[in-house]
Amino acid sequence: FGAVWNIPLSDEAGHRFPGGNGNDNKFIPFAIVHNNFNIERLLATEAEDVNTREEEDTIRKDHDDERIDFGKIREYRQQFPIMIKSDMKEILHPGILYANGKETKIMVPKFWSDTVDEKGIYGSKGVREFLGHHGERLMTLEEAKSIGSYVSVQKETIYISVASYRDPECGSTIESILSRAKYPERIRVAVINQHNLKEDPDFCATTEPCEGKNMKEVSELSAFCRYREQVDIFTLDAKLSVGPVFARHLAHRMYRGEYYAMQVDSHVNFIQDWDDDLIWQWKSAKNEMAVLTTYLSDIIGSINPKTHHSQHAARPIMCVSDYEGNGKLKHLRHGQQPEGVAGIHGQPTLHPFWAAGFSFSRGHFVVQIPYDQYLPMIFQGEEISMGLRGFSYGYDYYAAERSVCFHMYAIRENKEKRQKVKLFWENQRLYRGAELQAMKRLNGIIGMATSNDTYDHTDEYKYGLGKVRTTSKFFKTFGIHTDIQTVEKHLCSFVGKPMMREFQPYLRSNTMGIDYNQIQYKFVDPSPEKKEVKEN
Repeated sequence: FGAVWNIPLSDEAGHRFPGGNGNDNKFIPFAIVHNNFNIERLLATEAEDVNTREEEDTIRKDHDDERIDFGKIREYRQQFPIMIKSDMKEILHPGILYANGKETKIMVPKFWSDTVDEKGIYGSKGVREFLGHHGERLMTLEEAKSIGSYVSVQKETIYISVASYRDPECGSTIESILSRAKYPERIRVAVINQHNLKEDPDFCATTEPCEGKNMKEVSELSAFCRYREQVDIFTLDAKLSVGPVFARHLAHRMYRGEYYAMQVDSHVNFIQDWDDDLIWQWKSAKNEMAVLTTYLSDIIGSINPKTHHSQHAARPIMCVSDYEGNGKLKHLRHGQQPEGVAGIHGQPTLHPFWAAGFSFSRGHFVVQIPYDQYLPMIFQGEEISMGLRGFSYGYDYYAAERSVCFHMYAIRENKEKRQKVKLFWENQRLYRGAELQAMKRLNGIIGMATSNDTYDHTDEYKYGLGKVRTTSKFFKTFGIHTDIQTVEKHLCSFVGKPMMREFQPYLRSNTMGIDYNQIQYKFVDPSPEKKEVKEN
């Protein structure tokens, strides 16, 4: 997958990031060129995923004991944007529960699955039962195509979740999402604003008034102002924040049936027409179960300040993971990732791991793999948990051929201001003991626990593994030894062109993912005598 460069694994704020080019001032000049891409081609494919009458008949046969009202489904899929408003419910706060044993309830958005199930839109047993019986089987293409809303001319909608913890870049990220999109009318942004009400300005608000006597002409307003009806912000007192997993759990609750689901951090900058490019890249995988995901490259020098096009040719790929921590807190963590120019063109590249800082998929990924409510104070371990759960439901992970957004790390000219940003760890003393209980649950659910410790099984049916693929298949395929907690090194020598040659032939003809039942490959370190480059 091209040249490999290395920079430190994380900045001083604890954010992880991929390799850089090792030079503070030089970047490869790059202009995006789509060899076979034009807008007519994109628009011609945008309407193809609407269920036909024949496909509806197929679904009825598969659900012969259910009364599926496709009229309701079609009508519902034309509704956009659907905002949270009063669609709320009480849940237990997991940090207080695990730290103090107290059942303290907080008010949060309902899951989309709860709202459609109350209306019986996907049958009396609910949408997750409709989509493969909670992972008991791989959902059919027809079932998958029943998820996702549209706007004018059958443009697919995009839900973007942004979890922010006292982050001054939050508003800028929202503005970047909307102002750089080619079709901002298709986008709904859901923000979890973890906010200290006494100390912080509203970091996730617009930087200018959107109404009133000081309002500019509409044409001069920020994109945030112009499309504020499509920005849904849920504010949580920062003292109730217990890490990114719970914040993103709340964000998953804000999904409302959009066609695509995307997840980014609150300090990310986008290139011009990113939505057009990203959808085209996802479609080029020709895999309904594809998830484009990776650690993002650093923002510095990556976007042309005038055209807002990318000038960063390289992109990261996920292929490095190892055990970290001690005792019961030991877990598998994805480390420093290599970055280089894509060696495969015209489609994304398969890789084994899922990354939290950037994920783009069909909306049914969020419906089937919701973030676990009961993992407070977890930072490391989040990605292997979500990744394995997604794998077990049949999802496949890819590195995009081109990056469409870039991350602001606490390095170089951004080091000083990013180091001043507060982190959720400031709440650690409030939730002592919660992380240990959460890690036991995390490792227990995904089959990576090494002891017979009991763990909390609450709602494991909702937040657990599917049965489409086994975790043991994943471990054997990619050289992970859970019994002795070691991994086969140099997996990056396989990820890229070799993995594509080995696995791509087993992509199901109906586009419903890679059939791992046909894959016998088991990765073994090809150079056990050679030491891997250690992290800086």
